[in-house]
Amino acid sequence: MKKLILIIALVTGVAAITNAQQKTDKTPAQKAAHKTQNLQKKLKLTAAQTKQVNALFTAEATRMDSLKAHQANKKAGKATHKAIEAQTDKKLNIILTADQKKAYTELKQAKKEKHEKKKAAAAAEAKQ
Repeated sequence: MKKLILIIALVTGVAAITNAQQKTDKTPAQKAAHKTQNLQKKLKLTAAQTKQVNALFTAEATRMDSLKAHQANKKAGKATHKAIEAQTDKKLNIILTADQKKAYTELKQAKKEKHEKKKAAAAAEAKQ
C-alpha cells in the first residue's frame, strides 16, 4: 500500500513538473491586445487611437511570428526584426499626439536602459 501511494505521488510530481515547463505561445492578436492595453494605460490613448494602435500591433505581431517561423539565420532575422519595429514606430508616431510621442519615447528609453542593465548584469555574472 505504501509503495502504491509512493508511486502515485512520484508520477503526479513528475507530471506537474513536466506540465509547468511547457510554454504556451500567445497569438498575434493576444500579443497586440497586451501591448495596446499597456500603451493605453501609459499614454492615455483615445478610443480611435486604441483601435488604430491595436491594428498596427496585430500586423506587427503577425509579421514577427512569421519571421520567427521562417528564420534561417539569426543575424538576418535580427535585422528584419529591427526593420519591422522601426516601421511600426514610424506608423505609431503618426497616430500619437505630441505629448504622447514624448511619453512613448521616454518609455522606450527606460525599457532600453533596463535591458542594457540586465544584459550587463548577465555578462558580469558570466565572467565569474
